[in-house]
Amino acid sequence: MNQTFASAIISLTLLIASTLGAQPDYLLQNLAQAPDYETHRASSYDKSGGNEDWISIEPGETKVLAEINGPGAITHIWNTVDGEKYYSRMLVLRFYWDGQENPSVEVPLGDFFGVGHGLNRAFQSLAVNASSEGRARNCYWYMPFGKSAKVTVTHEGFLPLQKFYYYIDYRKYASLPEDTLYFHAQYRQATPNEKVDIKGKNPDGVTNYVLMETEGKGKYVGSVVSVQMNGDGWFGEGDDMFFVDGADRPSLIGTGTEDYFNDAWGFREFSYPYHGVTLWEGYKKGDRGTAYKWHVFDPISFNTSLKATIEHGHANNRQDDWYSVAYWYQNLPSPKPPVLAGVFDRLPDEGQIYAQKMFLNKELALHIEQDRTDEALKRIDEFVKENPAADEFGYWSLRRAMLLKQKGELKESHFAFSEALQKSDVTEEIGGEGDASKIHALALKEYSVIDKKVSAIINASCVGSYEIYIDGKLAAKGSNWRAFKNHEVQLSRGKHAISVIVRNDAARKGLLLQISTRSGYAITDAGWKCSTKDMKDATDWMKTSFDDSKWSACEVVGTMGQGNWFSAQPDYYFESDIFSAKYIWAPEGAGTAPTTFFRKVIQVR
Repeated sequence: MNQTFASAIISLTLLIASTLGAQPDYLLQNLAQAPDYETHRASSYDKSGGNEDWISIEPGETKVLAEINGPGAITHIWNTVDGEKYYSRMLVLRFYWDGQENPSVEVPLGDFFGVGHGLNRAFQSLAVNASSEGRARNCYWYMPFGKSAKVTVTHEGFLPLQKFYYYIDYRKYASLPEDTLYFHAQYRQATPNEKVDIKGKNPDGVTNYVLMETEGKGKYVGSVVSVQMNGDGWFGEGDDMFFVDGADRPSLIGTGTEDYFNDAWGFREFSYPYHGVTLWEGYKKGDRGTAYKWHVFDPISFNTSLKATIEHGHANNRQDDWYSVAYWYQNLPSPKPPVLAGVFDRLPDEGQIYAQKMFLNKELALHIEQDRTDEALKRIDEFVKENPAADEFGYWSLRRAMLLKQKGELKESHFAFSEALQKSDVTEEIGGEGDASKIHALALKEYSVIDKKVSAIINASCVGSYEIYIDGKLAAKGSNWRAFKNHEVQLSRGKHAISVIVRNDAARKGLLLQISTRSGYAITDAGWKCSTKDMKDATDWMKTSFDDSKWSACEVVGTMGQGNWFSAQPDYYFESDIFSAKYIWAPEGAGTAPTTFFRKVIQVR
C-alpha cells in the first residue's frame, strides 16, 4: 500500500475513533432517531442544468451565498476556489443572524477554515478541515438562527475570481429553544504586535493581544492564531488569559502558547480533532505558522461578558505579526466587530510584495501600451531600489530583460536574463510563493534564444485549435486558450511568413502569439491580417510574396489577464503580466466561419 495513503487511512481512523470515543451516542446513534427537521441546501449549482457549477466575483463585489428564513441551523459549509495568490485572505465571509446590521461572523476565508497567511494546507479536525492540498474547505460548526440567516462573500483582491464553488447545508426547524445561542467568529490582527517592557511580570494582562471581547451570555469555543515572526527564536512563551464576567484580573490563566494549543516544546505541523498546527515554517525571521484549538469539551462559559487574550512572548516581550480568529456562541445582539484591516495590510510580507507587483504591472502596462518602454524600465529600477526583496527570485530582472529585448537592446537584455537565471536558481522558497521555478524556466528559454542555442520560441494561446506554419511548413499546433504552449521552432535570419489556421465554433474567439527570436519579439496585434475565406486548398497565402492587401486588418479583442481573457492556470497567470501580445480576431463585418486564417511577415535580424 502507498505509504502516504496508508498514513491518511490511519489518521482518519484515529480521528473517527477519538471522536466516537468521546461522544459515543451522538454521531452514530443519533442517525437512528427520527428527524424533527427538513434538510435543505444553498449551492453554486448551474441553474440552467449545465455544468458551470460556480459563481464568479469581480474585485470589490459582494455575492450573497445564502438567504434563509428561520428557524433553522447551518450544519455544513464546503467551498473551493480558483483564484489568484493569497485569495483566502482577500475573500471575506460575513454571516448575519436574524436581520442584524452587524455581522456575527466577519473573517477572511482561509483563516475561518483554519489556515492563515493566505496559504493552502490540508489538515483534519472536528470543526473544520481541508483536503485537496488545502483547496477544499469544510466547516461543521453548528449555526442555529431564529428568524433568518444571510451569508455573503466579498472579494477584496485584485483580479476577477473566475470560480467559487460552494455548498451551505442547513436544516429548517419548527422552532428552536428560547435560550439558543448564536455562532460568532471574529478576525483581528496586530502588525506588528507591539512589545512592551513590563520587567517580565504580567499579572493583569492589560497589554495582551486581544482575541475577542463581548457582552452577553455564551461560551467561547475556539481560536485560530497565525503569526509571522519578525525576529529569530520562539514566539510562543505567552500565556492565554480569559477575563470572565467583568473580572479585572484573569479568571483563567495558561502556561504558554503551545500549551494553550495543547502541544508542547514548540510547534511542528500536525492535526488532531481538537487541536493542531496547520502551518509551521520554523523559528527564523519571516517564518510563519498557524495553530488551532477547539474548546469542544472545555468551552469557557460567561454570563455577562468575556474578554479573551493571550501574551505575545513572555510578558509581551516579542513584536511579531499576529492574526487571529475567535469562535464563540452567545445570545443576540452581536457585538460590533472591530474595523477590518485593509486587504494589503492583511497580507503577509510575500503577499504584500505580490500586491505591489500587481499595482506596478498595471502601471507598466500603460507605459508599454503607449510605447514608453524607457519609462517602464525606469519604474522597475526605482521599485527594485526601494524594495530589494521584491527581486529576490529574479522576477523584475526577467521583466527588465524582456523589455530590453523588446527595445532591441540585446546586450543589456542578455545580462538581465543571466541575472534572472542566477536569482531564480534556488531549491527552496517560502511556501513556493516566489515563482522561482516559473521565472527560471522562462528566463532559460529566452536566454537560450539570445545565446543562439535555440532558433526561436513561439508562445501560443488560442480559443479553439491552431496550426502554425512558417513559410508554408507546419511548425506547431495546439489548443486551449487557458494555458500557454511553448514551441521551439527554426527561424533563420531574413523574412518569414507566419501563417496560422484557427478552427473554432465558439462565440468568443481569439489568437495570441508571442514569437521570441534572437533579435526581438513578434507579437499578435492589430498589424496582423486575417481572412474568413476558405484557404485550406491554397498554399500561396503562406508565402512572403503573397498580396494580402484585400485581407482584413485584425481586431484586438482582448489582453491577457483582463476581462474574459483571464485564466487562473498557474503558467498563464504568471505570464499574463510579462507577455505583451494581444488576442486578435477577424473584425466585425468580415464574415463568420468555423475556420479563420491569419498571417504576418516578420523580419529576423
